[in-house]
Amino acid sequence: LDYHGVPIVASNMDTIGTMEMARALDAFELSTALHKHYAPDDLVAFFGALERKSAAFYSMGITSADEEKFGRVMAAAGGSGDDPAIRFVCIDVANGYTESFVRFVAKIRERYPKLVIMAGNVVTGEMTEELILSGADIVKVGIGPGSVCTTRTMTGVGYPQLSAIIE
Repeated sequence: LDYHGVPIVASNMDTIGTMEMARALDAFELSTALHKHYAPDDLVAFFGALERKSAAFYSMGITSADEEKFGRVMAAAGGSGDDPAIRFVCIDVANGYTESFVRFVAKIRERYPKLVIMAGNVVTGEMTEELILSGADIVKVGIGPGSVCTTRTMTGVGYPQLSAIIE
């Protein structure tokens, strides 16, 4: 599947990655990674009505509950065949430097070969390459990039965004 639009994606943070934001940004051919807390029925209805499929990414973590919810939503939304309702997925963790994350990306790629998978978060070229080799089409770059970022303030871990992009 091809991405259609301007390659700018609003974050899947709770107050940013909303269905309302996706609808508003879609008018400008921008995209939104939805936050992870929507109910399955709401996701099925939203993606079923979405005309430009690259307007929104379904976001999930890597727990078994995340995987099970995604499977239910995909099945209810008509997730198989050549024209699935959900075509773009964001596999999101605060720190993408774990074997379990890489394995999860590979498992989703194997199970859903036609999805466009965005995966992250990482800050080095080596891990970007690892995720691409594991099946990611798009890599989210950035871990706690700003001084007021929740990841940085809660965990004390962060890497400046410009440095990560240059890397």
